[in-house]
Amino acid sequence: MTNRFATLTSRLAAVLALVLTLFACGGGGGGGGSGFLPGDDDTYFLDLVMVDPVGNPTDTISSTTPATLYVTVTRNGRNGAPVSGQVVSAQSELALITPDSGTALTDDDGVATLQVESDGTLGAGSIEVSVDAPDGTVTQSINFQAIRAALRLGHFRDGEFINGELGTSADSIPRAGTAAITVSAVDEDDNPVDTAEEVRFSSGCERSGTASFSENPLTLENGRGTIEYTAANCNGEDEITATLVGTSTTASATIFVAPAQVTSIIFESAEPPVLALKGTGGGSGLQETGFVTFRVVDADNTPLSGVEVDFELTTDIGGITLAQSRGVSNAEGLVTTVVQSGNVATAVRVTATIEANAPDGSLLTLTTVSDVLAITTGLPDQNSISLSAESLNVPGARQLDGVQIELTVRMADKFNNPVPDGTAAVFRTEYGSIEGSCATGAEGEAGACTVIWTSQAPRFPTFNADLVRTTNDSEYNCPSHSEPSGPCPDDLGYIRGMRSTVLVTALGEESFIDQNGNGLYDEGEPFDDLAEAFIDHNEDGRYNPARGCVPSSALCEAAGSEETFVDFNNDGVFNLGNGIYNGVLCPPEGDGVFCSRKLVNVRDNIVLILGSETGFDILLIDNGTLREPTVLRTGRIYRGYIADQYNNAPDGEFSVRVEGDSGCEIEGDDIDIEIADSNSRGAYRLPQFRITENNGGIVRITLSGRNTEVIATYPCQEPPPED
Repeated sequence: MTNRFATLTSRLAAVLALVLTLFACGGGGGGGGSGFLPGDDDTYFLDLVMVDPVGNPTDTISSTTPATLYVTVTRNGRNGAPVSGQVVSAQSELALITPDSGTALTDDDGVATLQVESDGTLGAGSIEVSVDAPDGTVTQSINFQAIRAALRLGHFRDGEFINGELGTSADSIPRAGTAAITVSAVDEDDNPVDTAEEVRFSSGCERSGTASFSENPLTLENGRGTIEYTAANCNGEDEITATLVGTSTTASATIFVAPAQVTSIIFESAEPPVLALKGTGGGSGLQETGFVTFRVVDADNTPLSGVEVDFELTTDIGGITLAQSRGVSNAEGLVTTVVQSGNVATAVRVTATIEANAPDGSLLTLTTVSDVLAITTGLPDQNSISLSAESLNVPGARQLDGVQIELTVRMADKFNNPVPDGTAAVFRTEYGSIEGSCATGAEGEAGACTVIWTSQAPRFPTFNADLVRTTNDSEYNCPSHSEPSGPCPDDLGYIRGMRSTVLVTALGEESFIDQNGNGLYDEGEPFDDLAEAFIDHNEDGRYNPARGCVPSSALCEAAGSEETFVDFNNDGVFNLGNGIYNGVLCPPEGDGVFCSRKLVNVRDNIVLILGSETGFDILLIDNGTLREPTVLRTGRIYRGYIADQYNNAPDGEFSVRVEGDSGCEIEGDDIDIEIADSNSRGAYRLPQFRITENNGGIVRITLSGRNTEVIATYPCQEPPPED
């Protein structure tokens, strides 16, 4: 470090003269300061002066422009006698002091010389100087500013610095090629700086994402650095600029990137895959335009930019159009066109064509095709909504709260395409509780969504619970046998116990038969004219509070008296169909004339049985007498029935076995059956069986499931005694 100041010794005499002149004038000049201990007979006075490399007073330093600090020590004031051989100490938090000890000895003129340079930190600082006087330590400080050096960027060629120009390992590279870029930062004397400087690189291709630098920004070591430039998908000339961070100093170079050869075009995406019919978008949650994207690549499957691509539709039925028939690939090789739907439901594809280079240099025409885009309404129609249940006969729901099952609604539009994700469905239940709504697609299945039904109160009608039928009613009547009570395979009639209707509705359109295939409703075409939706407690298909029962029946009307409807138009009255087709496939010229574009509630319902945990009865009937036998006889045919007190069959977690012992055998093998899940009305029917051998003994019928077992035994007639 001290070598840097060797050239200053020739100027020392002139500087000393300046210092002495300043003393005589009583001032320190620029960058000067003085101090002493007054009032003592023998104390020291300090005068500080800092000068630049050419001897001019200064208060600034930089990494390339140091300063010299002269400290003059005199006795008892500025004009006192010089103090020679005195140790002067200096220290600073923002500057480097030379010698490293921060000390110097005054000469015969009382002057100590120290060198000051920047440590690389920018800002204002001070140097504190002290000397030990006979009666105590005397201190004085001088302020300075550490500034950034005036540096230049470029590179060295054959030992010579070329200002403003970056060094490159090649003037041109192939696509995806790499070049080394060198840069140097120097001071005003073209010496590489020894401070840690950062350089940031940029180029047109780098900004567009088609080129990159291996390190950015780059930290220079001893004023020099090298990075790699890679042109991933850049074509033509690319100007590279390096900027010294924190300054406006730059250097640049230009590299030519050779263009790649087109070899293929690939379908990338079609979003969304389903479009709304023209004039119907929005209400269905679908849009009427779709974006079809292709990718242009070379032989290495690297994307290519700037390639022209021509587009064409496979059909234009119903007025399907392309927003643009030609596009140019971007930096990622992607090119997109926009499909605008027509007014006819159909499937359409987009073809994309480019010209590519053959191995012999000739041009080839390459064409690819997109995936299918479906054009449809996106709204559910009445004949395309269905509701299903995880269990139709819900195990234990009659006696237990908190039994849960899943119910799933599936919806499709007029053309039986699944409705879009996010289509809402709303639920109501007669008994138990149910989640109020769901949105399609949430569980990953297109056009479907699921809710939870939970067993709890209510389980009976609010006002007519005493009319609920059981297998022990005084008015019991079973057409299939002549017993006065017990399980009956037939419907016992109103009011049926432990059967809950669940209703689902969604905003949609009525179904119609498109007799001419034009995708629109035309006057006179058959359609399903919907009344407002209601929850059908008595399962007769009519909203009984407004329409009664057919045929008229007091029990039927009692069973339907608590039915409620969904007041779609909020007029407080249950409305039947309006006599015209309702849906978005009503053409504009027919709206309000022979059809309406106003939507309706599409709906479906399902009946759940609140299955019993216990309390099942088994009844065996002789097919000949239609009565329960006291003994079983050879050759006779019998059939068994199983139900709870509300004449509902066991749920799907039960099984039944019919077996005879060695003295009473049934025809064929014993009967072992897993009861199927069902919401059918009436008791469970066992297969009929015949007694083939009768030497006494019994036939045993066993129902088992979960923690329940019900057994019924019937004796066989013993044979007559032998003579």
